[in-house]
Amino acid sequence: TLLRGYVECVLASSPKFQSMDRAIEKEGFKLMLLLRLSPLFPFALSNYLYGASSIRFLPYFFGTLFGFAPGTFAYVYAGRVGKALTIDSDSALPWFVYIGVGFGIIGLLKIAGDVATGVIDSMDEDSNVWDEDMKL
Repeated sequence: TLLRGYVECVLASSPKFQSMDRAIEKEGFKLMLLLRLSPLFPFALSNYLYGASSIRFLPYFFGTLFGFAPGTFAYVYAGRVGKALTIDSDSALPWFVYIGVGFGIIGLLKIAGDVATGVIDSMDEDSNVWDEDMKL
């Protein structure tokens, strides 16, 4: 990539960045999937980070594709619910069905975010153990 040489220089001087880059290269698809499921990470910043890292194209592509699918489904469903409750009120389901499905989607996104945070924390712990072993 365009800035890969610069990133490699920065990585050479920072063991923390080196361990992050190794984790991204090793667990690219899983990391992409979980980070895309989690709404806590800024999209533009993470795109720049992955573009400058050593992740391969296919894990990036499919992790992004499957990671964004639930959020996209939630937006589409919210639009459908809004239309059903305002325009097609004759054919609409009772309001509590929409509320229940909405809470279900929010719950799934929360669980996905918690799983993503747990995996990232465990990867960070693994890289810290690896870094300590390298110092010995």
